[in-house]
Amino acid sequence: MTPQFAKRSHYQIYFSLSIIVTLLGSFLYYIDSTPFIRFLGNLNPLIALIISIITGLLLLKYLMFKTNFAIYRRNNLKNYLILIGIAFLFGIEVIVADIWFVEYPSDINVPLPKSLLFYPTIGYVVEVFFHLLPLSIIIFILSKFRNLSMSKIIWISIISVSILEPFYQIWFTSQNSLITTIYTGIHVFLFSLTQLLIFKHFDFISMFLFRIVFYSIWHIFWGHLRLELLF
Repeated sequence: MTPQFAKRSHYQIYFSLSIIVTLLGSFLYYIDSTPFIRFLGNLNPLIALIISIITGLLLLKYLMFKTNFAIYRRNNLKNYLILIGIAFLFGIEVIVADIWFVEYPSDINVPLPKSLLFYPTIGYVVEVFFHLLPLSIIIFILSKFRNLSMSKIIWISIISVSILEPFYQIWFTSQNSLITTIYTGIHVFLFSLTQLLIFKHFDFISMFLFRIVFYSIWHIFWGHLRLELLF
């Protein structure tokens, strides 16, 4: 496979994913746009998606030029099963915490069947603005320091970006108990760090699918059951 064909293939996969996510988000928007308000405020979800697609493309193009990050790399089934297993463990861990000691409210999850449309859509937006954007910014800034190797720059950037999403999630749980806030910060940091390591060693598609598997367990499957079992 020539480099030109490989790059074209990468972008085709990216646009295919973008189209799927846009269709899901559009369908939900025309059915009921209220699930987006908590995360996007008054911003039109379709505009947010378009901005995410364009921004994500530019950022991935920069990261592919500057580093060895990729949109997609062909992998064997064993690697995908391992990633699914790790995402599953993250989902089980937060379910156990939800049952045992944290105090998440009843409306933390979008209910079925809207959740099937919402979480792939919002997960896409999250990957662009909580991972790709800050990662690109930090790599761009650190690249100005000639004494830093690209390997060091990437690792510093990964650790730094992993701290970003926990602060956003902690803001959502700031009215809950201290133990809930601490747990949320640690959990989201480790989850975000794992995702960025997946991005580094695999690709963007794997990072996104890892989040979707986790969302399927925690937000969709358990999000439906917890309303009957805990409230």
